[in-house]
Amino acid sequence: MGLIWRFFLLAQDFDLFGNPFDFAPRKAGRPEHEPTEENIINIMVLLASGMTNREVAKTLGISVPTLRKHYLHLTRNRDVLLSRLRTKLRTAQIQQGLAGNAAALSASLRMLDSVSAERVSRDLQGKAANQPAARGYVSKKDQRLESAQAIGGKYAVPAAPRLVASNGQAVAVDDGE
Repeated sequence: MGLIWRFFLLAQDFDLFGNPFDFAPRKAGRPEHEPTEENIINIMVLLASGMTNREVAKTLGISVPTLRKHYLHLTRNRDVLLSRLRTKLRTAQIQQGLAGNAAALSASLRMLDSVSAERVSRDLQGKAANQPAARGYVSKKDQRLESAQAIGGKYAVPAAPRLVASNGQAVAVDDGE
């Protein structure tokens, strides 16, 4: 009885074949993807250039669900990524110019001049788009008449009927116009 009791009190469990049984959970498949700073920058550039999620995932060698799991904050802000990327590049360019790189300094000054010119032209276009078109006063009755005449297809106003004489020939009708 003592020998059997010692068998069941062993520190390690065995399976039916006598092999040691490990209770540690197994990790099947390949290891989980770890987002890195380099991958984040790559994804920002790829999304800002207009690539789809499938193309970005294929480029990085991961699946689309993995891309969404780890980089959802980037894929949701796709429209903002281009401006963020430009901001980072402009900041780096200005820092290099202030550090003594003359080419970077002149390029950053040209870039800032072009940005201010773009802003002025955008503001002028916005002001022109907000102003209504110069058109004389149109009454509500005339507006309704114009919209009714614009309707076509199935719901268009039918043409007036033609009068036919008893001998089968059409009769000309004077509308008074």
